[in-house]
Amino acid sequence: MAAFLGRLDLALVATTCVALLLHCVAGSSLRGGGAGSPGARGEQQEGQASEAPLNILFVGNSFTFGPSAFNATEQNNLPRFFKLVAESLGHKVQQQEDTIGGCSVFIHRPSINPSGLNCSYKDYADCVSSYGQDCNLKQCWAVNNTHIELSDGCSVNPGVFYGTQDAPCPQRLMKQDFGAWDVVVLQDESILPSVTGALNQMLAPSVSEYSQVLRQSGAHQKRRFGEPIVAMFMTWSYYAGGHRKCPGSDIPACFPNGTLDGFTDCETSDAWSESIATHPCQGYSLARGYAEMLEYGAKVLVPSGVAWEAARGSEPIPQQCKAAIDAEFPSPGPLANLSLPLKLEDETLAQWRGARAQELFLYHGPDYNSTFCDDGCKVDNHPSALGQYLNALVFFATLFEESPIGAALPHG
Repeated sequence: MAAFLGRLDLALVATTCVALLLHCVAGSSLRGGGAGSPGARGEQQEGQASEAPLNILFVGNSFTFGPSAFNATEQNNLPRFFKLVAESLGHKVQQQEDTIGGCSVFIHRPSINPSGLNCSYKDYADCVSSYGQDCNLKQCWAVNNTHIELSDGCSVNPGVFYGTQDAPCPQRLMKQDFGAWDVVVLQDESILPSVTGALNQMLAPSVSEYSQVLRQSGAHQKRRFGEPIVAMFMTWSYYAGGHRKCPGSDIPACFPNGTLDGFTDCETSDAWSESIATHPCQGYSLARGYAEMLEYGAKVLVPSGVAWEAARGSEPIPQQCKAAIDAEFPSPGPLANLSLPLKLEDETLAQWRGARAQELFLYHGPDYNSTFCDDGCKVDNHPSALGQYLNALVFFATLFEESPIGAALPHG
């Protein structure tokens, strides 16, 4: 609980960042205009529709499902944290997730994950038990783990592996157990949005597909925002920036269009690695990538990454990396009117400067040799309970347009 002593500061950071973004990013940027955007509520918030639970599906990977920390059993699960925050402040939430560790949004797409297929769990189990030597890759694999039962009818494409903390179920998008979704959140592999080739060939078409499917599936149902919407979960920089020469992606089934390395010239040039070499650079690259998805049908940008940078003190973005990142995009984009990083008017709220930023990341114990820093840190790139709580606060402030100050804390 000691790590949450700054929870009021986190709530103020979340509130301030979302308010600044909403003020500076107009029309089709942070929030797409029109009846389908959260900003266009009007009569949609009146009556029973505004009192109904928010139906929200989170699609992503371990940044969303939140692995448990060293010597802990509870996951730092964003969907549950968001529900806790929202319901403690008077808003009902019905949430589900479709999460597969290490994978791209591209492999969750509804077009390649239809319901009702005759999928085999035995093929998956045989492949895992044989360490990949006895694998039938011709038939889809049924999912059965801690969070998903065989009776749920969930499946993944052959070659997609999952762990006990994942909740793989691409079919949940169309099952709609609570009725039409109000919001579907998309979160991609942690490096991918900073690789513009992969952004254009994998994330952008995925966002377009989800947006189209949601428009069609919820066209005649009264929803909180007029229609089901896609929200982009802007993630955060690693503790010390990218800290690598090449993006890396070693799960072929999760990246069917090719490895992330193949979308760069990282083997012969340092241009990509230098563009994300520090955490302000990487944070800016991720912000640009996720914001660009507002041009492909997404309606909402949830600026968690911006809030993390503000909590860390809003260190300046080096001009060289900023210029290199901007050069990768055809236009200034949805964030053109913003001066990043956002600076908090009350700088005392930025309590996680320097080494204290480690508190936002997942601790792996005293013997962990981290590849994410040079100062002997014992964290990786995943969120700690504190970091995930900040994400939940930003989600609340964005989707409900209210301050999360006073929200309940996670247990444990």
